[in-house]
Order: sequence, then structure tokens, then C-alpha cells
Amino acid sequence: MKILCFIDSLGSGGAQRQLVNLAIGLNKRGHQIRFLVYHQDDHFLPLLQKENIPCQVIHPCGYVQRVLEVRRILRKGWQDVVLSFLWAPSLYAEVARVPKLEWGLVVGERSANPKMKRFSGVLLKQFHRLADAVVCNSHTNRLMLEVTFPFLIKKLSTVYNMVDLTLFRTAYNRTIIPFRIVVAASYHVNKNIMNVAKALLILKEKNIKSSFVLDWFGALRKDSNQFKQAELFIAENEISTSLRLHLAIRDIVDEFSRADAVALFSFFEGIPNAVCEGMACGKPILMSNVCDASNLVISGKNGFVCDPESPEDIAEKIQNLVELNEFEHEQMGRESRRLAEWLFDENTVLDKYEQILKSVANHKRLSTNCTWPSYVPQSALKTVERWRKA
Repeated sequence: MKILCFIDSLGSGGAQRQLVNLAIGLNKRGHQIRFLVYHQDDHFLPLLQKENIPCQVIHPCGYVQRVLEVRRILRKGWQDVVLSFLWAPSLYAEVARVPKLEWGLVVGERSANPKMKRFSGVLLKQFHRLADAVVCNSHTNRLMLEVTFPFLIKKLSTVYNMVDLTLFRTAYNRTIIPFRIVVAASYHVNKNIMNVAKALLILKEKNIKSSFVLDWFGALRKDSNQFKQAELFIAENEISTSLRLHLAIRDIVDEFSRADAVALFSFFEGIPNAVCEGMACGKPILMSNVCDASNLVISGKNGFVCDPESPEDIAEKIQNLVELNEFEHEQMGRESRRLAEWLFDENTVLDKYEQILKSVANHKRLSTNCTWPSYVPQSALKTVERWRKA
């Protein structure tokens, strides 16, 4: 198959990492792969170059010109199927199919965003009528789409993220002092940096005996308001020894390997790469109890879940984590790795995507066994129920 992977850039985001990983895996299976992007950012470019996967960058231009340029490139028809991630590239690819559906199109939905019921979200999702398949990376997102856009049901499937289980390998090391928690997330309001900062202030005021530090690695947004607000809060409340802010780094695997635990506190998520990769490294996990969390974290077995709206609950769960004894810490790490080997296996995920892409390229209806994993977690059902009532 000739597969054209289309995304906004090769920046440091989770969607970019997943599409690059998929492309490399499919390339190794003998498929011809090309990349198309429209922002110059080379964070993941070396990985593609290592595998001799070409990447075309559309020169900077306005939105209308970009749509026309994407349409011109895609309508040359090199590809049998386009695989696009993120809403804007997917929209551009969907528009490019009109009026002739000469090549297949698979679009990826990467986040269970509760705003999809708003007018703009509803309008954008109508363009999915022009896609052949819509692959969600969480059951929560798929269920939200089914509820809101029933015309998509036959096109929808869930496939969890894949993780390089060799690169992200087990490291059951335990730092004696301080206990080190690593977060890999952008400084976006959804990632919840301010409630985390408030939680650490609560722990400071409680004067807990256990020494710990939370290192946050993330990309700055253009407005950078959350980052500046967090920096100010940290300085005013003198918690810089327990909460340290860093810019995003290319080799997060080293930070995960040297961590005692990996955490993520988002208000909503798809299947977050940071959690998947932390599990693969054999680390206890602390994450928000939203979306597909209960498929990833079995509370008390491989970590803890928290209420992202509550700094008090976040503080309590951080304290539970840092007060683990050495045996409990190692057992949680081993359970994380076991779950990662089952859920995020490269061959399983590639099999599902390959099955979907082949069906679309051959203009066949999707089979009913494209979803992985098949089990829908209770946290997803509860998240969708709360979202419907909101």
C-alpha cells in the first residue's frame, strides 16, 4: 500500500509521536510511506530520516492557500490511502476529496474533547462524512462521537496508542531522596498545571515527612499564560523545590527511566502517550480519573487515580504515592509494565491499523473486529454519562 501520513507538523506532541511511530512500523512491514506537513518543526524528523521516509513541507501561507495546496498535492493521487491526525489536517484532507473519492481516507480522533457538542465542533464533525474511517485512540472519544453523530457509527473504531516497548523499558530504580515524579505535558490549561501547583502548596502546608519533587516537562504555547501563571504561583508560595518547570525535551525516555513515578493530571484525554510510556518503563502511575483511565490504572495495583478538579484529592494521591515502601513501589511498577505489554504492543496496534487501511484502500466496509482493546472501561462510561448530562 502507498500511505500518505498527514499532520500539521513533526513537533513534540503526542499525536505527532503516534503518527511517526505508526509510519515507521508500517514502513517496516513493506508499505510505502510519505509524510505531508504544513508547519516547519523537526522534533521527530530524525526518526523519519533514519527510516528513509520522505516528508514534504508546505511553505507558509494563509488558510485558503493551504487548503488549495493540500488539495493539489493529494489529488495528484500517489497514495492509495491518506492517514491524517488532528482536526485541521483531517478537515483539509476531507475537503480535498470533493467531488471524487478516488483514494481512501482514514482520520484520527485523538482527544475526548467535551467541546465537541458546541456549534464549531458539530460543524467540523460533519466533514467526517467524507472520510472512510474514523479511528479514535480512546473508547471515551468513540462513545462521544457515537452519541453525538450517529451517522458515524459504522465508520468508528478504537485503537489504543502503540509504545516502543524496547525503547521504553523497565527500570525499577527507586530514588531514596527525594521521590521524583515526572510529568510530560504541555502548558495548556487542560493539562491542569495550576491545580497541581495548588496541591503541592497543600502538601507544603501539611509538612509531610516524605521528600519529593515533581518535574514537569512541556511545550510552551504561543500565549504561554498558563506557564507564566504557574511560575508566579510557584515563586509567591515558595514551592520551587517541589515543583520544577522545564521545556519539552526530545528524549523523555531518559527522564521516565530515572523517575520514581509518572503522572498526568489532565481534565480530559485520549490515551496519553506519557502514561503509556511511563507504564512501559515500569513506573507507578498517577493520573486523572477521566476517560479511559480505568483501563490504564488499577488503583492500588499499578498506581492511583485522582479528581483533576480537586487540589485536595491530587495532594492526597501524591502523598499516597511518595509514601509507598520499596516493595509496594516495585510491585506497582511491575504491574504497569505487564499492562503496557498487553495494551500497547506494537504488532497488535499495527495489525489493527493495517486492517483498517487495507479495507479503506480497497473500498471495503470495515470489519467489526478493528477495535483494540475490546473492553470499554467504567471510567469511559462514567465520563460520557457526565458529559451527556452537562
